[in-house]
Amino acid sequence: MISNRYAGRYTGRGFRAAAALVLLGPVVVACTEVKDALDGANDGMSGALTSDGTPAASSEQAALVDTAALNALYDEGLSLRQGGAEDEAIIRFKEAAERGHGPAAFELGEAYNQGRGVDQDLSAGAKWINAAAARGEPRAQYVVGAAYYNGDDVEQDFVRAAGYLENAADQNYAPAQFLLAECYANGRGVTKNLAWAARWYGKAAEQGHLDGAFSYGVIQAAGLGLPTNLPAGYGWLSIAEQKGHANAKDIRAAIANNMSARELEVGKARAAAFEPQSDQVFADKPTVMFVQHSLNQLGFNAGSVDGLPGPRTRGAIDAYQKSVGLGDSDPEITPELLQRLFESQQNTA
Repeated sequence: MISNRYAGRYTGRGFRAAAALVLLGPVVVACTEVKDALDGANDGMSGALTSDGTPAASSEQAALVDTAALNALYDEGLSLRQGGAEDEAIIRFKEAAERGHGPAAFELGEAYNQGRGVDQDLSAGAKWINAAAARGEPRAQYVVGAAYYNGDDVEQDFVRAAGYLENAADQNYAPAQFLLAECYANGRGVTKNLAWAARWYGKAAEQGHLDGAFSYGVIQAAGLGLPTNLPAGYGWLSIAEQKGHANAKDIRAAIANNMSARELEVGKARAAAFEPQSDQVFADKPTVMFVQHSLNQLGFNAGSVDGLPGPRTRGAIDAYQKSVGLGDSDPEITPELLQRLFESQQNTA
């Protein structure tokens, strides 16, 4: 079983916001509770209130104009902060946050938590972090989910943690993808599913996430949730070592003892060719590998679990879809196909 290696950090930021969540008590996604917590500053996920608490214009054109204006305020705040004008940056973030902008709410919450450009106020920081999470900001959703996962000044709640983490992971936020993988690898708040965990470890690893690369290497070398693949495991552990993971070198050396010279060559080449992927692609390599592995387990020959959707994989998809009544659907990897295969994994977990 993969142990919890969560480091309690997210890219480029401290983790003080998570500790402040206790000041608000239990945090939930429900729009009305978040609105109450913000004393009217947030009208649910859409952020549909203006700064004075009145409903924003409802027409599509007004919404587009307002979105552009809020994005401009947010970008200006980031630019001012980069130039050292913290006080001016806070003014922009606050205006945008009060009008429903999720990323600005997150930056404002962080500013209060860290005392950057404002007096430190953990209660205000927690309010705005939760507002950002409710508005769909993945960094904030990760902070809240990680706080519940670890029980950092809130009652530990793996079910709530998994919900927040899934929302952030679906937006391609690598730290959330890694911690969601930990949930599925260990059955914390969700049904244990090593194949699904492997997919999320892989998605984090492909973005260059340190712990994601390490865990993806371990599960491929050990055959947990995916077929055993020593060269792939060696490659990912090499990447993790290069990024500074403390345990990667020893584990890589251990599996190297069981590899042929050719396998070692392939593993080293994988590591040397690695480049982090930041673009969000639905049918990415870890997703294709999950589909191939799941189809093979169900008796539909998708060929090697290599993440390459070739003719054999498409043929297996076609045969599977016909077997479950999807008729002449195109043999492509779609959200519906992925959901069905995920459910089949859950049913056999």
